[in-house]
Amino acid sequence: MLKKLIDAIQGKTPFDLVIRNVRIVNVYQDTVLPGSIGIVDGRIAFTGIMEFPYMAKEEYDGHGQYALPGFVDSHMHLESSMLTPAYFSEIAVSCGTTTVAADPHEIGNVLGLEGVRALVALTRGLPLRVLMMAPSTIPSAPGFEGSGCEVGPEEAAALLDLPGMAGLGEVMDFNGVANGDVRILSVIETAAERGCILDGHASVLTGRRLQAFRATGIDSDHTTASAEKLLEELSLGFTVQIQECMLSEELVRAMNTVAIQNRICLVTDDVPLPRLMREGHLNHVVEKAISLGLDPLRAIRYASINPADRLRLYRVGAIAPGMTADIQLVGDLLHPHPSTVICGGIFAFKDGKFLLSSSRPQIPDTLYRTVRCAAVKPEDFTPTLHVPPSFEGGTALVNVIHQDGVSMRTKRIQRLLPVLMKSGRPTLDTSSLFEMAVFNRYGKNQHGIAFIDGMEHVRGAVALTYGHDSHNVAVFGNGAADMAVAANAVIKMQGGICAACGGKVTTLIPLPLAGLLSEESPDILLRGLDAFLADCERMGFHHTNLMSFFTIMPLAVSPEIKCTDMGLVDVVNKQFLPLIERIEEGCK
Repeated sequence: MLKKLIDAIQGKTPFDLVIRNVRIVNVYQDTVLPGSIGIVDGRIAFTGIMEFPYMAKEEYDGHGQYALPGFVDSHMHLESSMLTPAYFSEIAVSCGTTTVAADPHEIGNVLGLEGVRALVALTRGLPLRVLMMAPSTIPSAPGFEGSGCEVGPEEAAALLDLPGMAGLGEVMDFNGVANGDVRILSVIETAAERGCILDGHASVLTGRRLQAFRATGIDSDHTTASAEKLLEELSLGFTVQIQECMLSEELVRAMNTVAIQNRICLVTDDVPLPRLMREGHLNHVVEKAISLGLDPLRAIRYASINPADRLRLYRVGAIAPGMTADIQLVGDLLHPHPSTVICGGIFAFKDGKFLLSSSRPQIPDTLYRTVRCAAVKPEDFTPTLHVPPSFEGGTALVNVIHQDGVSMRTKRIQRLLPVLMKSGRPTLDTSSLFEMAVFNRYGKNQHGIAFIDGMEHVRGAVALTYGHDSHNVAVFGNGAADMAVAANAVIKMQGGICAACGGKVTTLIPLPLAGLLSEESPDILLRGLDAFLADCERMGFHHTNLMSFFTIMPLAVSPEIKCTDMGLVDVVNKQFLPLIERIEEGCK
């Protein structure tokens, strides 16, 4: 192979492909220079002005477009798209992403080692290069949620020994690490002994607790939301992975001016299907960062060579001799929507069409029939009120989840709600709120209840097994009857998404693979999700990113307060909260 590279440069043998008339983005120097790119056996042999005689089996005119490296996403979750890996690959590559590091902790929470093994098998033979990171924190908040399995040092070792594993996925139990919890530290040590990549999720950690987290060898974080945190983490040797929802003008200013430039990456983390198909993949994050003021060449570096180096892929992420020929052509650096994508020297996307046929291996039986949850009843959505026999009415001080309709962060607030006697039973008047309930789907008879403000006049209900991490049956709505209808529809079809109103199912989206993934094509699945979101809007659910809102509300590592199948969780202080603090008799 090396002889062929040299012979092509010397003009003795032809290049396999020469891309002419392009403006080549050099991520090593932050420069853009005109020239051509010569490719042999899937590798770049030459870049620049070809002033020497050469031969080429094929030439392609770039018409003055910018030639960028294929984008590298160093932290993401395949399952967030709801697509099988083959379908996801087609869309991601068409958006210019040629490499991803996928943390399969979603399917790992459901099915453990066998689920991860099945997903790894489904990524083989794709044009998209997929590195897998062994899930580290299952459940994400031990003792605060029910999950399909648990990962300790033995399970971590088995996961890390699967073929294709590049490192340890995001360690989300940041409080456990900072507090010296032996269980999570033993998982980290198991990975560290293998010398592999250690990914982190540091969230609210700062100061001495952040240093304790870094001292374990974990050297990345994708939850950085401020310039101050960016500077602190870079000073401690973290690779800071910035996802779209964290981007702000303040953060971008710091990214432009900070002295350390080789340890900043742009990542997607989670991309629900509607956003993936309408806005793009990592190219959308790059575009958003540029729109907020990030220097375009830095944005490209943050999505190419920096993440490639992070993943120890030293032949990926740049257009330079010896590098793998992952190349995208775009007409505008500010809006990187590729017209052409080349993976390993082969045209994968051109003229609006995906050109490569992805392998579609048989889906393992282990991914089916994973919801073990009894049918729910309307009364399951009514909180138990403990009152004396003589009670005739009063008020209850209730811990409520406050959400602002924009961000994913929540706050704990307290509301005084009337307690009325109906048919001889105390009943909480929650007409000013809507309800959330989470039912364990792994065979345990337990569920948690919470009330949420910020969406007045919700009617009807939705239910999902597609969420974050534990993937229990999460139900949102107003009216126990509709909430039961939606929940039972999802349980009956063994996972998916449902909207119900007036006692009837209005939208049903089956997700038969672990309750997370569809077998349908992206177009068919998108139509179903559009119908679901339209139903949600009619029912009064409103949020700038409603799907993400539904999926994050049961996530017990997302600040500040969430609800799991075990109850209401104070994420920051790592403790359960009572739904009702106290009940007082009489009117206030």
